[in-house]
Amino acid sequence: MGRLTAASLAVALLGGLLLAGLPARALGFTGFGATLADAIYGANMTFRVDLQGGAPEELELLLRFAGDDATFVAPVEAEGDSAQYVWDTADRHVTPNTTIRYSWRATSGGRVTVSRQGTLLYDDDRPGLDWQSRQLGDARVHWYGGAEAVATGLGGLAADGAARAESLLGHEMVGPVDIFVYEGRDEFFGALGPAAREWTGAATYPQLRTIFMWLEAGNQDYLETTLVHEVTHVVFNDATDNPFHEPAKWFNEGLASWSETQSAAQERAEVEFEAGAGGLFAFEAIAEQFPIGERGSRLAYAQGATMVDMIVANHGTEAIARIADAYRAGASDDEALRAGTARPADDLYAEFFADFDADLPQPVEPAPIPPSDVRKPGGRGGSVEEQPAASPAATPSVALEPQAAPAQPGIPWLAVGGVAAAVLLVGIGGWVYSRRARPEASR
Repeated sequence: MGRLTAASLAVALLGGLLLAGLPARALGFTGFGATLADAIYGANMTFRVDLQGGAPEELELLLRFAGDDATFVAPVEAEGDSAQYVWDTADRHVTPNTTIRYSWRATSGGRVTVSRQGTLLYDDDRPGLDWQSRQLGDARVHWYGGAEAVATGLGGLAADGAARAESLLGHEMVGPVDIFVYEGRDEFFGALGPAAREWTGAATYPQLRTIFMWLEAGNQDYLETTLVHEVTHVVFNDATDNPFHEPAKWFNEGLASWSETQSAAQERAEVEFEAGAGGLFAFEAIAEQFPIGERGSRLAYAQGATMVDMIVANHGTEAIARIADAYRAGASDDEALRAGTARPADDLYAEFFADFDADLPQPVEPAPIPPSDVRKPGGRGGSVEEQPAASPAATPSVALEPQAAPAQPGIPWLAVGGVAAAVLLVGIGGWVYSRRARPEASR
């Protein structure tokens, strides 16, 4: 019995040594280590993470772009105890001055672990753009080269324009607006990306609170009126922001155009001409998008500005603030216009067309769809059978854990099984040895 007890203790000691000797990697993923994010403008954004204990069963990178409520989820293949994901910005353009919030999510053993959130600012750091900045009221202006005087002048004008827009809309901006002033055409269009139209001279991204200006797009008057137009868009976005839908585009662009000079005299002449030439747009047709062609786009802007001018003339500037308040509460276009003017939208539209002696635009009947000439698969009377949908994968339980104390997974059963087998073999061997070594009893 003494020898058997000693053997058992030896077996237990050996089992403990085997467990203690298992490398950390054999225990599996235990948490996230250091994270890193870096960007080269026009080339890529790179995200890296260290994996403690080795790679999890599944690994994903979660990206949230400023101004977008959606989360971009990218599956990532780990390489040993680290992982990396590269976003090719040469292929998938990202607007400069965009803040990206990122985190890593691992799934292992039915458990989900999310890393701490990091932040990356994707800025235009191309060679030769030695950006300088200055804060002017609610405007933060950025320039490079010799554009300081013009840029700071535009920055002061933007601050004044923002203050007027705040008064008109009855709402204060939620933060400063960034204005980036570009001297060269290539640099300017390189910031806007491949989707920019060739006639663009300025662009605003209200969700990013960012305006891009090209100094060679026009004379000083053009730059000044355009900047007032663009900064009004930022204030308008703050005043009408809601989770349901965007305000009518004609109202947004019309208000920004009207704000340039606090009138629509020039736009009225445009509408009068088009009313007698080819007719006007229905306001429902320019509520979401404007035509791409120059004539159609110009008319859409003009109609919007002229309608805003009519609302101000008949109902006062307070009507604009009431319309913005209604949009912010989630109102439809008709509900918002009714809240501001106490009149249905259809009445306002009819009054507008009557003012220009124009016929009410009528819906365009869609052309009939001809019979399909595509041959159906199957042949000789065969048919394509619909396959049953695959069952959805089971969703693992989620447990968000602070990074300072990552979840410690249980010991892998495979490792436990191996150790148990070794313990059993050693125990049997010890028992056999003790039987053979024991002296025979006296007869």
